[in-house]
Amino acid sequence: MVVAGVVLIVLALAVVVLAPRVLTRSAWTIDHPRTALVSWSVAVLLGVAGFVAGIALVVLADRPLTDLFGIAASPSHGLNVGVALVAVLAFVVAVRVRPGPEHDAVREAMRSGAAPHREIAGVPVALVEADHALACAVPGRAGGVLVSTGLADQLRTDELEAVVAHERAHLSQHHAVAVAVAESIERAVPWVPGARAMARSTRVLVEFAADDAAARRLGRDAVRRAVLVADGTSALGVIRASRLEG
Repeated sequence: MVVAGVVLIVLALAVVVLAPRVLTRSAWTIDHPRTALVSWSVAVLLGVAGFVAGIALVVLADRPLTDLFGIAASPSHGLNVGVALVAVLAFVVAVRVRPGPEHDAVREAMRSGAAPHREIAGVPVALVEADHALACAVPGRAGGVLVSTGLADQLRTDELEAVVAHERAHLSQHHAVAVAVAESIERAVPWVPGARAMARSTRVLVEFAADDAAARRLGRDAVRRAVLVADGTSALGVIRASRLEG
């Protein structure tokens, strides 16, 4: 059991170290962002599961099945197990990425009715009075899609529908979860090669994936034009627009 546990730990660490390197340096991820995100999620699950299983096999080696934690032999083992579980829970809570205050503000505006709703392409959208361009997707029961009037007034009908489809894709494909996991890992193990690059890459890939989802519904040109209006001055916006050409 000890040998099997050590092998699992080594394989898990190899996955955690190599997955970010492969997924941040491979050109295919640009054309297939959703596949890259799924691959990243699978790598994380395999790494975590392998590491936990490996540790368990090493720690519990040669223990009888009727008393795996040795509580009968020494009651202090039960206390140690409890402390370990609390430590793991505290670690998970510590690294969990919480929604920012801007998300809370959006949720409150949508819940209170301060942002009137309008149906766009079959999606209820909260329109907030603001001169600057703003479009965001807030996950959760009280969340949804929000667009500023400053952006909506600049867009043609198909472009506005493209923006809404893009934000809706963030919600339906659970991109907030993917980003939260990547950022949690970055904060938890900043010393792991590629952890920071993977978090940065995940934030970009979710935008590509949402663009692709919107393009399937409304065409690449409408999405490209919408990106140029909404985010054409940023480096990522330029890359997104260029990717949608043709």
